[in-house]
Amino acid sequence: MDYENEIIELTGEDGDTIKCEYIDTVLVDDDEYVVLLPIEEDGCGHDHHECGEDCESEVIIMKIEKNGDEEYLVPVEDDDELERAFEAFQEQLDEYDDEDEDLE
Repeated sequence: MDYENEIIELTGEDGDTIKCEYIDTVLVDDDEYVVLLPIEEDGCGHDHHECGEDCESEVIIMKIEKNGDEEYLVPVEDDDELERAFEAFQEQLDEYDDEDEDLE
């Protein structure tokens, strides 16, 4: 599934939903994870790419599980696994920044 430019709605066990913007996909030890940014209804109100203010927000990392041709997102329960996925995301961001600097 191509998540780029997507808004994904997550539903928790208690039935609450949260809308998130797709940020990136990272690969760690043959497992794929999506990185999502919650869309704050009462946040700064800016697109996170254009926000010049200090709009700190936590990302949500979900593991991509496959069942045949279908993909679905599952929460990462293991803290070590979550940390590895987050570190891979940060490294990928650094690579994007390096590529941007090379273009300038």
